[in-house]
Amino acid sequence: MCFSFHPKDTNIYLAGTEEGHIHKCSCSYNEQYLNTYRGHKGPVYKVTWNPFCHDVFLSCSADWGVIIWQQENVKPFLSFYPTTSVVYDVAWSPKSSYIFAAANENRVEIWDLHISTLDPLIVNTANPGIKFTTILFAKQTDCLLVGDSDGQVSVYELRNMPTAMESGRGDIIDTLLGSKSNQPA
Repeated sequence: MCFSFHPKDTNIYLAGTEEGHIHKCSCSYNEQYLNTYRGHKGPVYKVTWNPFCHDVFLSCSADWGVIIWQQENVKPFLSFYPTTSVVYDVAWSPKSSYIFAAANENRVEIWDLHISTLDPLIVNTANPGIKFTTILFAKQTDCLLVGDSDGQVSVYELRNMPTAMESGRGDIIDTLLGSKSNQPA
């Protein structure tokens, strides 16, 4: 259904399946998967690596969920199910390792993990009869492009976004991963 090459090791890529699995694959070992990540209950529509923390990736699915994964752990790290709508697309911010956007059938959400892991920071609802289908952060400006089922593209200016200097490598992800791994099983 989708795939994403690792940002540093282009021999490694992730492939999302109709069964809800994500396979970590290698161009060198095309006979078998390196790992299989299980967490979604429906087709995986998008997988994308974090541009700052190269061992973290994000996925979305028809099961209404968005999941953050750590490459070395086949179980989900954080799961988000804020609505009962199919999530068609997710994207990491090019300026911050802890900000991502999700596009589902009836709304676009901006999440800032530094502020909350429970609720999106910004929500924009679609007009009746319109489904949001794709999103993309602009790299040079603080804008989010959103495509919909009518073939229209809307551009949203995001204000007060952190700069790359403020977000750095994204110690918030490391902090979240560290606090999660220190919890008892």
